[in-house]
Amino acid sequence: MTMSFATDITTLESLRRAKTEFHNNLCRASTDSDPGLLQTLRSENVFVLTEFLFLLRAFDLIAHPARLERYILTHNDQLQDLIDGPERRRLMGLEVPRLKRGMFSMIQIHKAKANLLSDTPGLDQADIQRLTIMLFSPETGRRVIENMERAGFLSRIATPYYSKIVQSHGVAEDCFARYLAQVRADVPPDDAPQEEIEE
Repeated sequence: MTMSFATDITTLESLRRAKTEFHNNLCRASTDSDPGLLQTLRSENVFVLTEFLFLLRAFDLIAHPARLERYILTHNDQLQDLIDGPERRRLMGLEVPRLKRGMFSMIQIHKAKANLLSDTPGLDQADIQRLTIMLFSPETGRRVIENMERAGFLSRIATPYYSKIVQSHGVAEDCFARYLAQVRADVPPDDAPQEEIEE
């Protein structure tokens, strides 16, 4: 087996180990040990939402309304580019009605910023569903959020305006940070010597 192929296999094995350990850590941290819930926590959708939550923390968006506004405006621009670009949209398997559901109006942007300044700062669940519209449908997003709340990673706070503010406790993001650290530690650099694998 060639050196390049051996490196590819080593990298793939490292990624798989790190992702398995991520899900193991998430399941260990769950406050609910129901087997069905733990199986759900191993789903790709949970991994994707956790990555999104990690990025919110990494960019420190919840603490800075102006940063959140810029993030949402960039999100709107990306969706508009896809709406205007049928070829890119086709490659991503997305349709215009779904993309339009992910767009923020200026009123919704102002509400999202105001939610960060409330006594219970966080993102409205509907705003999270908009921001993740390219990752999964709003319905799927709602189910993933509910399961992560059940596992103790999130809290959903009802407001007088029939909305729910989502607050993360940071545990899931910590698991994702450990996943990234393991990937960096395990994946060999390009110039690292690799043993050839005999065929």
